[in-house]
Amino acid sequence: MPRNSTDTKTRLLDHAERMFAEDGVYAVTNRQITEAAGQKNESALNYHFGTRNELIIALLTRRGRELDAARAERLAWMGDNPTTRELVQLLVEVYASCLHTENGCHYLRIVDQLRGWMTDWEFIASFEDDNVHEHLRYILDLLQKETDGQRILGMIMLMTAMTASRAQQVSVGRKLPNTHDQYVEALTDMLTGVLHGPNR
Repeated sequence: MPRNSTDTKTRLLDHAERMFAEDGVYAVTNRQITEAAGQKNESALNYHFGTRNELIIALLTRRGRELDAARAERLAWMGDNPTTRELVQLLVEVYASCLHTENGCHYLRIVDQLRGWMTDWEFIASFEDDNVHEHLRYILDLLQKETDGQRILGMIMLMTAMTASRAQQVSVGRKLPNTHDQYVEALTDMLTGVLHGPNR
């Protein structure tokens, strides 16, 4: 792909990511994105991404690949039999690392808007690159042996909602109630409790 085409695609992704986070995935129009990216051709998004869903998948893929690489690195530090809490903490640490950057906060706020896509994690199958969530799948498979799919889905949805809320606070410069490390520890405890529950 020519460099100018690549640059245009990147600009469209960057502006879509920011606008989706700030104004809502379902509120922002294709025309608003193309205008913000300095494109005169209103069909630029369709040309580069095809459908609206493919644009969203491209956004998730771009960040998701980076996050899964971080999961792989942390998994390599663990032993052969990590505990449930250790696996949950790994998930939280990697996901919450997005809070450190503006673009990362945008990503977190977008994912929270797309929770309807997450039913049974079927949306993962939409990604062209099988490696985008390779290690996420592996971790969820390990957790599946300790609990059930409904609890895992609840854990993931709570993690995305809580972290998106914090991302919004970060984005508007609001004073946070605790430090990043304290947040990670508290969320890890909550999510581990979701998985174990009172009957385990």
